[in-house]
Amino acid sequence: MSFDPRELGFIRALRGLSSEQILSFLDVCQPIDLPANEVIMVEGEEDDAMVFILEGILEVFTGTPPEITVLRQLRKGESVGDLGIYGLAERRTASVRTVEPSAVLVLERDALESLRASGHPVAARIEDQVLHALAERIRETDRRIGLLSEGTPLEPDEQPEGLWARLAASLSGGGPSGRAPKPLRVLQMSPHFQHIDADLLARLAAHLEPVAFSRGERILEEGSMKGDAWLVATGAVGVYRATRSQRHEQVGQLGPGALFGHLAIIDDHMRTATCVAEEGSWLYRLPRDLARAVFTSDEPEARALRQCFIHALAHQLRSANDQLGEITRTRTAAMRARHLTDHQIEELNRARIALLSA
Repeated sequence: MSFDPRELGFIRALRGLSSEQILSFLDVCQPIDLPANEVIMVEGEEDDAMVFILEGILEVFTGTPPEITVLRQLRKGESVGDLGIYGLAERRTASVRTVEPSAVLVLERDALESLRASGHPVAARIEDQVLHALAERIRETDRRIGLLSEGTPLEPDEQPEGLWARLAASLSGGGPSGRAPKPLRVLQMSPHFQHIDADLLARLAAHLEPVAFSRGERILEEGSMKGDAWLVATGAVGVYRATRSQRHEQVGQLGPGALFGHLAIIDDHMRTATCVAEEGSWLYRLPRDLARAVFTSDEPEARALRQCFIHALAHQLRSANDQLGEITRTRTAAMRARHLTDHQIEELNRARIALLSA
């Protein structure tokens, strides 16, 4: 299968690239012609490839034919498998098949690593796709948590007006003790920055600004479009999402080394949760302008920060999925228990009616 690089601009990751750059990308991809109704990704299986559609239509579905649920269709220029190629999904969460005869390009993880090592611009563009895909999934999971969670009631008679004002008041206390640890030390202990070499880590550390928070002080607020990204140096940060009136759900607790606040910077949407210092804490501010540079710069710091964001978002998504799973299990158990209780009451009422009628 031969290609004219000038005709591949319909693939988003290749738009605006030179013919030489496109050809070097094609050199590490495998072109495949597929017949109709060919399954190319299987739900539940391990896979580390990403597929770009050159011609035809692909269908993403769950279940086993004929009992399937079609999630979406993908057409020329679109791609699938971006989380798998980064190892962010241990197994495929859905299957993919062709609807009609199709042609695709397959990019495997080793090939992507070679592109990244050479500084090829396609690697950065795929990273951008992964960041936005993770952000979208986190927002959807958080939305479901807000819908399904019963939340914890707060006491309005003893607290000031406003949900988060009451929460802050219930946690209010003193600030952190001692000085903030060195920013480089905090970066070195963070699991999100482990893969960055020492020189780059030192350059990133120079951009961080220490900020002290007292117990109960809000750092970020749900629904806001403002704010920076943050790295926890000492203490603990509680992550809360509003559910029903006068209720909240704690969806996480962050300790030293945790990175947060970057989701809203990535996709320019409102923040999905309120973050509150649960004890006196030192945090390092990662300025919004620097965080946004990961999408506009190909400097080594920006490339390294993209990898950190991907790692942190993947961790956040796993935590959100665990939280959603726990809420779902609790809700299901409560509904079953209620059903059994209602059944027992019904039987007792029937027995009582029978006794009174005798």
